[in-house]
Amino acid sequence: MEGLRLNLNALKPAAPKSDAVEATAKRKAKAKTAEPIEESWRKIFAMKLSDADRKRVTEVKAAMDAGKLARDPADCVNKAGNPKAFSKAEALRLWKTLQEAQREETLRQMVENTPNNYELITTEERFQALIDALNNEEIIAVDTETTGVDVYTDVIVGLSLTLPNADWHVYIPVEHVDCEQLSRAYVLEGLAPVFNDESIGKVLHNAIFDIAMLRRHGFDLKGVAWDTMTAMHLLNENESDRALGGAGSFKLKDLAPKYLKTPADTFDALFGRNAQFKEVPLDIALVYAAKDTELTWKLYEFQRYHMAKIPTILDYYQTVEIPLLYVIVDLEANGYILDLDFAKEYGEKLHKRAEELRKELVAELTPFHEGDEPINLNSTHQMRPALSKAIGKDLSNMDAKKTLKPLKDDYEIIAKLLEYKNIVKLSGTYIDTLPTKQNPTTERWHSRFNPMGTVTGRFSSGKDEEDKTQQGFNVQNQPPEARPMFGPPPGKLLVGADFKAQEIRCVAYLSGEPVLINAFLEERDPYATMASNFYKRPHEEVYKNADGSDTKERKKMKVAWLATLYGMSDYSLADMLGVGKKEATEFKEELFGSMPKLSAWLKENEEFVRKNGYVWADLNARKRRLPDAKLPRKNIPYGKWNDPKYDDARKHNSRINRALRQATNARVQGSSSIQTKVTMIKAHEYCANKPGWALWSTVHDELIFEVPEDFTWEEAQEIRDIMLNSYRWGDVVPNGTDIEVMRKWGEGVPVEEWFKNKEAV
Repeated sequence: MEGLRLNLNALKPAAPKSDAVEATAKRKAKAKTAEPIEESWRKIFAMKLSDADRKRVTEVKAAMDAGKLARDPADCVNKAGNPKAFSKAEALRLWKTLQEAQREETLRQMVENTPNNYELITTEERFQALIDALNNEEIIAVDTETTGVDVYTDVIVGLSLTLPNADWHVYIPVEHVDCEQLSRAYVLEGLAPVFNDESIGKVLHNAIFDIAMLRRHGFDLKGVAWDTMTAMHLLNENESDRALGGAGSFKLKDLAPKYLKTPADTFDALFGRNAQFKEVPLDIALVYAAKDTELTWKLYEFQRYHMAKIPTILDYYQTVEIPLLYVIVDLEANGYILDLDFAKEYGEKLHKRAEELRKELVAELTPFHEGDEPINLNSTHQMRPALSKAIGKDLSNMDAKKTLKPLKDDYEIIAKLLEYKNIVKLSGTYIDTLPTKQNPTTERWHSRFNPMGTVTGRFSSGKDEEDKTQQGFNVQNQPPEARPMFGPPPGKLLVGADFKAQEIRCVAYLSGEPVLINAFLEERDPYATMASNFYKRPHEEVYKNADGSDTKERKKMKVAWLATLYGMSDYSLADMLGVGKKEATEFKEELFGSMPKLSAWLKENEEFVRKNGYVWADLNARKRRLPDAKLPRKNIPYGKWNDPKYDDARKHNSRINRALRQATNARVQGSSSIQTKVTMIKAHEYCANKPGWALWSTVHDELIFEVPEDFTWEEAQEIRDIMLNSYRWGDVVPNGTDIEVMRKWGEGVPVEEWFKNKEAV
């Protein structure tokens, strides 16, 4: 009966399932059914993807659609054995597989299609044939392959050469792994006569690196005739800006596809980020290295053809930028000696101040913080609402430059926060970071100097962008209070010489403005002279206050001048003057209206760039291209300036305005950079003829020399002559310089006082 009862119960209708039970059942059923991959792709592309990830998943989809790539069976099911949906993470894993397959295929094709005029030199017989052929060349392309980019520690593993007359492109391995090759010493000794022959020109891409690397092994490279990287800056300084049609960078691998229509894979793409070139098989190394010098040569031909159409730029490039390469190699190699005890003491002082500020900020912001835990000063999520409440003003973001800095004069707490953030960054640098940047080989600190660090040709300092050692640092950006950490070696002094009022003298020369010219001829302060002319008051009344500070009149001149010179908008000028925009505009127009020639010159610069899309530096030596200046304006109806509908039009017109404002700054900065570079070449030549002398640094408008402790007054005057007469602003505007002597950087005395004290002793 029990069995029958059970059977009868089984025939009864099932009780209705609850919604929750039914949903669970559906999920289980779905889990056992694979989601269509088309649906997975739809979800992936609907995600917020970075440009790089979108490109990668698109490549994966194309390869899968073409049947060249398939899912790993292990990724198709979960731990329970149920089908697993295709995901973004899996797509990115497949991309790595695809990259490896593509890399192997690329390398295979490279070797298979090796040009007949590419040759691997591994025997003395072929090397001697190469030397004979080199002596029949007037100019060649050169490149080194190395273990890294530290020119004081890494080593050369091979050299590539292009011989244009012979139409021959070679690679000479000297320290590859497990292969037949010539020794590095033998090869460098054999090439030395050619490398030292200045009558045989050398073409390179990033010549500073290769010169320094050869010197690291005790050899030199004379007769450099062209550097395709620096030349590109003169032909198109906007190359790194893709929005302006640039290649994206000044690397050979980016320039070749654009200008030579030749694909050029990067080292990382071909061999992997952490690969060593010495481990690359020689048949592949040949194609990669020989192609580099062939592309460098072709890019040189392309560049020289176009630069020859502008003879003034070509002449400037060959007489200034090329000789400057050797100056920079010596400057970088000289390096710096640091007082680590000073660095530690300075870092601890900063750390103490940071902690004081942190406590004050936490105390002031806590009443406005809604969380239970203490407020985190590094958390934007916590700081933005708390700071907004503290100042009674809604902050859209915590951008230091765009949002916080303009408010620091109005709100003490914001000024305090900015100081805190800056000090935290600095304290870490001097306590934790800088001591580790000492080069293990030279036991000095070395900074890189980029002669094309800005679009106007000014220097920048820092580290090689491909340097993975993290030893580079920005010597130009050291705060004044940190500079005494840097000093000369025993028995030496530092002598600093600046370009006094360099940019204003440049403007006086370019504009021909009598008010400025007379100020320099009469050796009077230019800002006070402008104030005297504008306010019709005696020079001494508007120069300095009794305590040595600027008068308000001189300060206003300086603010208006810098705003104009650096291309600031009238809104920025108004903010700096603490007045409304209308008042700032009227003040600027009235000020420059009191100097008619200067005012006319400013207008001429705007008109010229609006018509041509570029402006010239002094003597037409270099251009600054500002193509946005030629764009037609977009119409924004009256009263609609802030209407979101016209956002694009407003941004478009702002680009035009910015380009117009940059015209004057570009002319002045470009011309000043030329003066600095020419003077550096002269200073370097002078130091080369004086034992124990070296050019120690270039920092903004100053050159610093490392000199023997017994240097003389006569030598100080020779430095003065170099500064004043190496590059003059015509025959009308005299140069000026102040010279000081330092035992530690930043702790100097005027040269006159130095020798006076020396005589007294």
